[in-house]
Amino acid sequence: MAQDLNTARRAEHTVARCTTYLLFACLLLEAGTLASTFSHRAELRSAADDSALSGVAAAPDARRPAITRLKLTALVGTGILWLVWLRRAYRNLALVGSKRSRFTSRQAVGYWFIPFVNLVWGYQVMKDLWLRSESMNDRDAYDDLPAPALLSGWWGMSMAWGVLEPVVAATARNARTALELTNVTDVALVGSAVGIIATVLAIRVVRGIDQRQQCFSANPPDLPAPAAARHHRTTARRV
Repeated sequence: MAQDLNTARRAEHTVARCTTYLLFACLLLEAGTLASTFSHRAELRSAADDSALSGVAAAPDARRPAITRLKLTALVGTGILWLVWLRRAYRNLALVGSKRSRFTSRQAVGYWFIPFVNLVWGYQVMKDLWLRSESMNDRDAYDDLPAPALLSGWWGMSMAWGVLEPVVAATARNARTALELTNVTDVALVGSAVGIIATVLAIRVVRGIDQRQQCFSANPPDLPAPAAARHHRTTARRV
């Protein structure tokens, strides 16, 4: 049993580390997007009127498709590795403490593929994983316990990022003048800033869960005893 746990911890740690590497790549790309958008905004602000954009002002747009493709590739790769890590980490719960979890490992991964459902249950899966990893899965139920602020903050910023990205894309398609594109870039700057914060928090979430799982021990903590057993021990002490 101890050997199985050690092997599982090492496997989870390896995938967690690779996941953070890809998240750092996403972070760098988002920071590059922020810098490019800020530079483009400065050029747009230099336009003196609300007429159609000149070739100089429109030129930076040619770089966007390449950046967008790189970001999409990094996000897809990170998403795949995230789910691989999540499955390994969630399966590790069956090796410690109560050896129970709120979801099966298949459910923990499968919920992420269901539109709208993943907005609720994806968060519940991460909350259950965090709380059980933090306490070495020492009880049966965690549903009523509050989620840590880090996890809630990460989820909130991720949802905000997911909303801002399509809004920027939709408004940019109809923008033709310097003023219109300046307004679009203002929203894009906010979106990139939110994306950077969400990615930093995601790295902390992965590292936080990984650090807690590396503390898993083959000797489980004492689980709450049944009422009858507690009554028996109390009677014995009185005698």
